[in-house]
Amino acid sequence: MSQDATHQYTLQTKKRNKITQAIISSLLIMPAFVGAAEQAEAQVDEAEIEVVTVTSQKRTQNILKVPITVGSVSADTIEETSSILLSDIDKFIPGFNYGDGSMTQSGVSMRGVSSPNISVGGDPSSATFYDDVYMPRAAQNVIFSDMARVEVLKGPQGTLFGRNAAMGVVNMVPNAPTSDFEGFIKATLGTDNLQRYEGMVNAPLTNNVYLRGNFLTNNQDGFVNNVDDSSWNEEFKSWELGERSHNAARVSLLWDVSAKTSFQLAYDWDDLGQAPPMGIGISEYAYEGGKQYMGSTVENDVRNGVESRDMYGVTGKLTHEFNDEWSMKYVLSYRDWQTINRQEEDGTSDHTRYFDTSNNEDSNILYTELQLNYVSNKVNAVAGFSYSKEDVSQTTELNLTTDTYARLVTGDLNEQIHALTGGMVPPMEHMWDANEWSDTLNMLGLGDAIMSAIGMDGVPLSADVVSATGNLTYDIVSTQLPAMANPGVPPEYLPSYIPELFGPEYGGAFYQETVNNTGDFTNWGIFADVDYAITDKWNVIAGLRYSNDDKTFTWHTPVNNFATVPVNSVIAMQGGEQIPLTNVLFDAVNYNASDSWDKITGRLVTSYQVTDDDMFFASYSTGYKSGGYDSLGATDDGVPTAFAPEDTTNFEVGYKGIWGKQVVANISAYYLTLENLQKSVSSKRPDDPAAIPLIISIDKDIAGAEFDLRWMATESITFGFVSEVRSTDTKTPSYYNGQGDLIAAESRSDDASFNYTLTFDWMPDFGVGTTNLHVDYVYIDNINDEEPGIEDYKLAVPEYFLDTKSLNARLSWATDSDKLKIGLWGKNLLDEKHVVGFGDLTADILGTPLVRINRGIEVGVDVKYSF
Repeated sequence: MSQDATHQYTLQTKKRNKITQAIISSLLIMPAFVGAAEQAEAQVDEAEIEVVTVTSQKRTQNILKVPITVGSVSADTIEETSSILLSDIDKFIPGFNYGDGSMTQSGVSMRGVSSPNISVGGDPSSATFYDDVYMPRAAQNVIFSDMARVEVLKGPQGTLFGRNAAMGVVNMVPNAPTSDFEGFIKATLGTDNLQRYEGMVNAPLTNNVYLRGNFLTNNQDGFVNNVDDSSWNEEFKSWELGERSHNAARVSLLWDVSAKTSFQLAYDWDDLGQAPPMGIGISEYAYEGGKQYMGSTVENDVRNGVESRDMYGVTGKLTHEFNDEWSMKYVLSYRDWQTINRQEEDGTSDHTRYFDTSNNEDSNILYTELQLNYVSNKVNAVAGFSYSKEDVSQTTELNLTTDTYARLVTGDLNEQIHALTGGMVPPMEHMWDANEWSDTLNMLGLGDAIMSAIGMDGVPLSADVVSATGNLTYDIVSTQLPAMANPGVPPEYLPSYIPELFGPEYGGAFYQETVNNTGDFTNWGIFADVDYAITDKWNVIAGLRYSNDDKTFTWHTPVNNFATVPVNSVIAMQGGEQIPLTNVLFDAVNYNASDSWDKITGRLVTSYQVTDDDMFFASYSTGYKSGGYDSLGATDDGVPTAFAPEDTTNFEVGYKGIWGKQVVANISAYYLTLENLQKSVSSKRPDDPAAIPLIISIDKDIAGAEFDLRWMATESITFGFVSEVRSTDTKTPSYYNGQGDLIAAESRSDDASFNYTLTFDWMPDFGVGTTNLHVDYVYIDNINDEEPGIEDYKLAVPEYFLDTKSLNARLSWATDSDKLKIGLWGKNLLDEKHVVGFGDLTADILGTPLVRINRGIEVGVDVKYSF
């Protein structure tokens, strides 16, 4: 049983007083196994724990007979912890983590394995479902608006959930319409001008048709002030770092067609428009020389920086019971979204070091699944078919100023000049510096020839002449340098000019390169899973799935936007011929590729129910993540190829039990092998002008143990302990890191990391209403120093290697009728600050790495009125 979750143990007592109800509520917070669905009410002796049914294996079962390690967070926990995102509740489930740096590019980490990838050509290693529907990467991070629970299945789940479940599954379950009239409105106010408003109404339209609608709006100021005043942002909103703005709504209609048949139709809407992922410079060119990166002020000059998502989804579900043994469920869904994530990559306001990237996506998915269930005295079986079709479109932008581009050209010129002169000419900082440019040309012996070419024989070349003639000296050198750099080569084999060399009159413009990708991805699978009771205590489960993936992917790199800019001046060629010059830097590139993969995954599980309160289980399972494409990468010969699929194999043993009617225990140990983990790294290969995200494949062997214990010490006090320990052996291929250093292939064994969450719930009886104090303390062992090929600038930031220590609490009070609830809450009460990640695309070429930090202490109040 995994902590906080959907065991959703139901405590029922004969007294039914407020203290007992408080105990019930505290146990409902327990993360345990997936998906408690139907809660059976039963009168039992006081303090006795009644186990309810769950649907974690796509069938209804007693939770103590579910031989898998699953964690879930109930609606009560979501409310008690003021949570609205997956990153708020991952602390309650051992082995599960969700990144909070981005809404559209975050990723699930399961048992230490994460593969968040901005490319639409790849997939995450853990599958995410919402309302029984698979959610692709950019759509999976949805806000908790009227959520019933969140379920997390750990380990390969290829049998029941298919592809991209190599490491596990996250399943978000929204509330469905009911036959009761109910609703609520809620307001939450807090630190950094947090304003969150939420509401829900559920109403029966007829005696068998029910409507449920809800909304949530969440806005909060940033916690790092952006003092940049770049002129190009006068027409755009300049966000504070960490500023949030997210709105979501859902309308669902449930029709009980008959006693055995029901149909549900739901529409989801999601609108996001907020600050892009944080970028705080740590270089000497950043605010305060990059020394105040943990402070409250920054200079970000990103032009129209924003993270946005406009998304909607429509889902229909039909369920039918044929008889007491056979039933079915059919799901059909369509989801569409457009995203923009334009973010700072240099962390400065230096216009000669400006660099931003933007990931823009316009994609959709059609998903359908048919599930058949069979139940008898000995057999509990499920079989089905699933199909999905994704149409993806992504544009990846690289944006820099012409001032920055000229700086990069300066570096190339310095290398050529060094080769020509043997290092006799000092390198330039920036070729548009008139003093440096004139000194360099004179030292190269070109000064007199240039002055003669512009009709000023006998006048020395000086900085004043360079400034007065604008682009002219640069245009002349662009025609001279090919011959100088290639002595002895016949002129007919030389380029007539170097188009990258242009003058300062182009300063202040923007240079852009893009890669446009499209994809047509289809997946289908068939599965069957049979739970057979050998005896009343001993069960065996066997399951198989066949999955098939077909992917067609395209790359289109158009001529960059600077290619059509004409050079206004007339260039003097070597032969004296005068011709106009057009600056064409790169040609358009088009590629396309297609590939397919298929895989049979399965599981074999056995469980033994020692007593009604104690069960042991053991399992063998396999998982699969389809292959894919790197949106920015191609092989050295220019022909793009797909990267290999991921395969996982997992051995697991576990125990679930209730001790002395007071302690609920869920303990498991596992050994997992993972081949071809698709890992995104920043890489600067020898021919690359800058670091880019690159996919490499690594292998991992992971051994770990997970613990989830809940002790009901008294009728009003409950303690919880959630923990994981794991060690990892990793094989990494050779690759170039973000600084351009070749990292050799290696095999390494990392020490076991130790993470835990402690919870405390106290529900005293003050005689008026119901009072609850919830406290949790989270400790996460920092293992960033185990990164292969870690760069020097990261090692120089001690806050990147700090362990996470977070104290959170909420004190709430509700009236006897539960109509009015008031809560006081705090997050990160110890005000722990640390660096959560780096931006390193410009670390090598511009010397401008940046960091991302966490928000500090937050406090607030919430008020909820139910009707």
